[in-house]
Amino acid sequence: MLFQDGLATERKSVAVAAMAAYALVLLRYHKASFAESEGESGAGTDYLVAYATETGMARQIARQTCKTIRQNGLRTSLVELNRLVSSPVPAKGLLVIASTTGNGDAPRTGDGWQKEGRDFLRNVASCPYAVLALGDRSYSNFCGFGLEVAAELQQAGAVPLFEPVLVHQGDPASVRYWFSQLSQSVVQARH
Repeated sequence: MLFQDGLATERKSVAVAAMAAYALVLLRYHKASFAESEGESGAGTDYLVAYATETGMARQIARQTCKTIRQNGLRTSLVELNRLVSSPVPAKGLLVIASTTGNGDAPRTGDGWQKEGRDFLRNVASCPYAVLALGDRSYSNFCGFGLEVAAELQQAGAVPLFEPVLVHQGDPASVRYWFSQLSQSVVQARH
């Protein structure tokens, strides 16, 4: 009986340790997610990178975009497009990576940006921007949502850094073109 009580106590200790380790993992994940949604510093951001994604590809490219810009010594913030309204207008440019679902529809992380982002759009006059639009050419409204975002920004007075880059099903050559155009713009912005 004494042996069983000791075994039960040991199992409880192991369970408590496992739960504590799991809680630490969740806490780190939560902090990373919070940092991503809030950006590095909010105010004082050189480039704000916003994404709208259904499958995660746009978020992945947005993260790589932030990394590329930071390697050039500039500050970035990353935000979901639906949360754009809570972001300050960046000093050097707004970069949007937007997936299109179906025949020109917004993904779930971008379907409310126009309604929620009206205040943000009022403040982007003269702000440089660029859009990477992801889609599928088999739909007649190829990259429709990304092109709609670009049109809204331009109508609000924002100034395009370059024409929207359209990407068919994650085509690596088109994504490389985005980073090439972006690098040229970032270098010009640093001088």
